[in-house]
Amino acid sequence: MECIFCGKSAPSKFLQVCVECAKSERAFEVAEKLHPKKGSFVKTCKLCSNECKGIALCGKPIYGNLIYYEDPLPTNCCNSWFCKGSRMFGTNLAVFYYGCNFDCLFCQNWSHKKVNRNFVTLEELLKAVEAERVKCICHFGGSPEPQLPFALRFSREALKRRRDLMICWEWNGAGNTSLAIKAAELSSISGGTVKFDLKAWSEPLHVLLTGRGSERVRKNFEKIGEKFPEVLSATTLLVPYYVDEKEVEGIAGFIASVSEDIPYSLLVFHPDYLLRDLPITPRDQVLKCYKAAKKWLRNVNLGNLHLLGFL
Repeated sequence: MECIFCGKSAPSKFLQVCVECAKSERAFEVAEKLHPKKGSFVKTCKLCSNECKGIALCGKPIYGNLIYYEDPLPTNCCNSWFCKGSRMFGTNLAVFYYGCNFDCLFCQNWSHKKVNRNFVTLEELLKAVEAERVKCICHFGGSPEPQLPFALRFSREALKRRRDLMICWEWNGAGNTSLAIKAAELSSISGGTVKFDLKAWSEPLHVLLTGRGSERVRKNFEKIGEKFPEVLSATTLLVPYYVDEKEVEGIAGFIASVSEDIPYSLLVFHPDYLLRDLPITPRDQVLKCYKAAKKWLRNVNLGNLHLLGFL
């Protein structure tokens, strides 16, 4: 596939742009076509950086629109390589929120986009954490941001009933800053973690892959780092060829500006959703990205190595 702008080789037929053009201003033109603004009508919304007026890009926020299940510990979450919860016996209450304020072309949980609603009451969730085998709560999805007020209320009530629970968050990080800090505080109090999925360093590439900018993500990461640095961690999915060592070094340098000790996990990509025309991340790219991250950070992990045949 040739790049529609320069004629060089484009790794993805779907994206139609080479790596160089994907990091240039030209990428914004493609992003507008790949990320149509659609959703449900709202008057105003301040739950995330989109600050929608008229159309909510995540679909109209419906509090309690989720599923939940118990995941046996040691859990398979992205922080399992260092989280103390994975050294415990019991279960993690995984709370998966439908809806997302991003529109990632490589979404690994894209099927949630087809689900309209699945209401779960606060009392039902609180009942689920009464069992002593439940050691932690992980809010993820989709992403929790569109339903963060509900998630915060549930977490606070759960900690009132059981002070031994850990509260963890896995999100894109572009939520309302005030609410994000409140969520991080609950993680700090309970010994949990807050995992940011840092998609790309180049802003054009970030918008191309996710349909959204990264300014709020970085702001929230820094704000939480000022108040509760102990809860922070980050991941980056190594989208083949596009999220390369230059992208990772930029992200790692940013993380290190908050703290060199923040855990950072690089995840091997597998084809999914709209980028199924890309391969698994090449081993050479994985190695280069790992070395780039290690220039800046002390705690770097490689995730999804089974995709490369290492496990």
